[in-house]
Amino acid sequence: MPIFRWRKQELRDRFYTPSFRGMYDRFADVIHDRVRAGDAMLDAGCGSGRVFQYRFDDAQRPRLIAGVDVTSEPKANANIDAAARADLAALPFADASFDIAISSHVAEHLTQPERVFAELARVLRPGGLLLLLTPNRWHYVTVGAALLPHRFHLRFNRWRGVDARDIFPTVYRANTARRLRALYEGAGFAVERIDQFETEPEYLAFSTPSYALGVAYERAVNRIELLRGLRVNLLAVGRKLEDP
Repeated sequence: MPIFRWRKQELRDRFYTPSFRGMYDRFADVIHDRVRAGDAMLDAGCGSGRVFQYRFDDAQRPRLIAGVDVTSEPKANANIDAAARADLAALPFADASFDIAISSHVAEHLTQPERVFAELARVLRPGGLLLLLTPNRWHYVTVGAALLPHRFHLRFNRWRGVDARDIFPTVYRANTARRLRALYEGAGFAVERIDQFETEPEYLAFSTPSYALGVAYERAVNRIELLRGLRVNLLAVGRKLEDP
């Protein structure tokens, strides 16, 4: 029997109650709280939908969910109604096409985040919302990731069951609360919230001792407000300002 094996669900069930809200749970909560029936919604950097699924009941479902990605993966994404292959810095949509845009774990890959935020602002109507989930660059996982070559990320993530098509190089040019606020405001958004929170230590699920250390870290940084800058997740909501 191998000493190290990936035990994500087993360890989560051992250390956390079923009611514990992980990062995708919390992002889905914000999405469902903000989306209204009849909205046109953009999933920016939607990928294949293998990692993050969001579901709406018939009473809330947007009239359109469009997905855009630099790969051809959106064609297989069950979350969306229409797919486009494009760079987020040059979106193939008219001005004010959408009521709401979401982006999950994309900002850390952006080499030109100012251009992307400006494009997202362009395709949102005045008063439209941009919801974003991305990791904090000062967390121990992202610090380690920045120091290691991409080939290591590929091997490690394949070992823990992540499809290689969902693994991209990271640059972390939009990945602090201060930087996110500046990007939102520079693109013409009023920032309504930027939450920082720690979730279960999924990256440490290769052994019980490593996972237990991660759980201790999670509980400490979530409890102590002075340590908020060391929490892994940044969840932001911005509203596009009305045209003058």
